[in-house]
Amino acid sequence: MKQKLLLLISFVFVYVASWSQLAAGDKLIGPSFNLYTSKTETIPVPNYTNNSILGLGIGMNLIKMRTATDGFGVGIKYNYNEAKFTGITPGDYAKQHSNAFYLNLYKRKYIPLHAKWSLFYDVGLSGGLNVNNYSQAGAYVNYYQYGKIQGYTIGAFAYPGIAYFIKKNFLADISLSNFLTATFSHQQTDYISGPNPRGVDKTDAFSFNSTVIGNNFINNMTINFRWILK
Repeated sequence: MKQKLLLLISFVFVYVASWSQLAAGDKLIGPSFNLYTSKTETIPVPNYTNNSILGLGIGMNLIKMRTATDGFGVGIKYNYNEAKFTGITPGDYAKQHSNAFYLNLYKRKYIPLHAKWSLFYDVGLSGGLNVNNYSQAGAYVNYYQYGKIQGYTIGAFAYPGIAYFIKKNFLADISLSNFLTATFSHQQTDYISGPNPRGVDKTDAFSFNSTVIGNNFINNMTINFRWILK
C-alpha cells in the first residue's frame, strides 16, 4: 500500500510538472513603464493656485530559469517626478524634482496548476538611491529657499502571484507586491538657504509590513507581461 501511495504521488508530481511552459535556460524579459500627470487650477483670488505634477518611470526585469520551475531574477527601474505649485504671481512658486534608481535581486518559484496557469512566489532583496531638489520663492518661502534630500533604501520582500501563459513565448503575471516587506531607509535633508536655515537633518527609519489591506486590495497588485526567450 505504501509503495502504491508513493507511486501515485510521484505520478501526480510528474504529471503536474509536465504542464510547465518553461525549461531550464529560458529567459523571461519584461519591460515596465508608468506615466502620471495632473494639473489643478483654482481661479478665485486671493487663493489662486496652479499646480502641476509629472511622474515617469521605466524599468526592465529579467528572469533566467535554472530549472523548469526555478529561476533567478534581476530588476532595475528609474523614476522621475516633477511638481510645481504657482501662486497669484509667477514669483510665488514651489518646485520639486526627484530622481530615483532601484535594483531588485530575487528568486522565483513556479508551481504549475494547468497547461496555461501557474502559481509563483518571489523572495528577494531590494535597494534604491534617490535625489530630490526643491526650491521656493515669494509667498511660498517658509524656512528655506533651496534644498536637497538624498538617501538610500535597502530591504527584503516576498510575495505570491499567479501567471497565465498567453502564448508559447508570452505570459502575464499578477502579484501582490507588498505581501511581505521589510525596509530600512536613510535620508539626509540639506537646507541650503532661506530666512531660517536649519542646516542638515538626518533620518533613519525601518518599516515592516506583512498584511494586505482589504480596502486597497486592487492597488496592491501589479501586472507584468513577459516574453520567453528560448
